[in-house]
Amino acid sequence: MESKHDDDDYDRRAGSKSAKSGGGSDSEGDSDVEREFKALMTAPASGKIAVSMDPAAAKIADGFKINWMNMRDANSGELMWESGLWTGKKMWDSEIKARIPREILRCRAVSREINFSSKEKMEGFRLEQRIFFDGTCIEEWFFDFGFVIPGSTNSWQQIIEAAGEDQMMAADALSGNLTIETSFYDGGNFIAKCLVRVFYT
Repeated sequence: MESKHDDDDYDRRAGSKSAKSGGGSDSEGDSDVEREFKALMTAPASGKIAVSMDPAAAKIADGFKINWMNMRDANSGELMWESGLWTGKKMWDSEIKARIPREILRCRAVSREINFSSKEKMEGFRLEQRIFFDGTCIEEWFFDFGFVIPGSTNSWQQIIEAAGEDQMMAADALSGNLTIETSFYDGGNFIAKCLVRVFYT
């Protein structure tokens, strides 16, 4: 079974406070997230790889795979980059290296499509992504997918807006020093996290 899911981006940058969800806002929860993000920005790190110790969550991780992922210029539709198959063993065991054309940094917005399969049901599949540069967390993004049918294959599109030209760093400075930590959740339950190191070619 295959379904398609479109999602606007939920981009959290330093100092920004925005929300993208159907429920009400919890100011106390927002404060906790803000404090955590500020701590991440000052603590040296490059992200982690981990799988939940909870047996049910670990079972979801074991049955999850990214069949492919691509990135396009959101304005022109031009394909900029495409991945191969990422299975649980690859994602949860070691750092993944992604070689992306440096031209992607000129895009004002990037459309990312993820095609994934899950053996297990998820009530509220979502991602939290943290971007680390040279050991410092510089951005945080949140994406909500929702219900995942067991045994299904799904396509999920997101739009990621680029920083302004005055904030954009050179490809040579970013290449090899930029890591993306992606945490996978089912609602509030942590499943696993993977780490991608980006090289601009």
